[in-house]
Amino acid sequence: MTEAPFMQRPAIVTGAARGIGRAIAIRLASEGAPLLLVDRDATGLAETADKCGGHCAAIETLVADLQDRAAPRRIADAARTAHGAIAVLVNNAGVEFRGNVGAHDDAAWDRVIDINLSAAFRLVRELTDDLAATRGAIVNLASVAVVGFAGQAAYDVSKGGLATLTRSLAVELGPMGVRANAVAPGFVDTEMLNETPDLAAVAERLVATLPIARTGRVEEIAAAVAWLASGRASYVTGHTLFVDGGWMRR
Repeated sequence: MTEAPFMQRPAIVTGAARGIGRAIAIRLASEGAPLLLVDRDATGLAETADKCGGHCAAIETLVADLQDRAAPRRIADAARTAHGAIAVLVNNAGVEFRGNVGAHDDAAWDRVIDINLSAAFRLVRELTDDLAATRGAIVNLASVAVVGFAGQAAYDVSKGGLATLTRSLAVELGPMGVRANAVAPGFVDTEMLNETPDLAAVAERLVATLPIARTGRVEEIAAAVAWLASGRASYVTGHTLFVDGGWMRR
């Protein structure tokens, strides 16, 4: 049986300038989704758009800081202007802070929670009518960090909050025809992992214990997101899909 393509269902992907976000953008573009790609990094966004350009999907970009309370309205307006009512929202943008609890000052805490969690809620709030009109789908990028690790309290809380937000949205928006799911990657070979030596060391140690004893690839995460966002997962909502090499079997 041939899998159905996105059939021109417009999508927003935040945090699209590199890593998992870029892979998601490329995958959705390959399935025909017109895209609005959002990030603070203008150069990275342009590179992602160029990599998506080999597909027939229409690609627009928007430079925005998700800590800005006005950003969700700007993003929604730009998406509607470019593509009409949005059918897929991928909340992928994320930042990390490494340090013990005492090192988490208010600025560090607020930045992680604002970008990773609060911005996702604000975007859903801004786009609820669009998603209801298109019987759309939300995919939030959580993490195996929901289990809790030392030295990253804000990040862990933000990802656990996304998983809980996903369940709440599934219950509230389901009667409108909107599905909400999350993907929780394990340790994935990205710039964020490679740029954080202590986290990379943790990953190396833990990955060796997994049934699939390697780090994940960004394309593997993108495939899971694309599935959950599509009609192929039409009876799946309120679920967090762990794409983690077997970590959450424990």
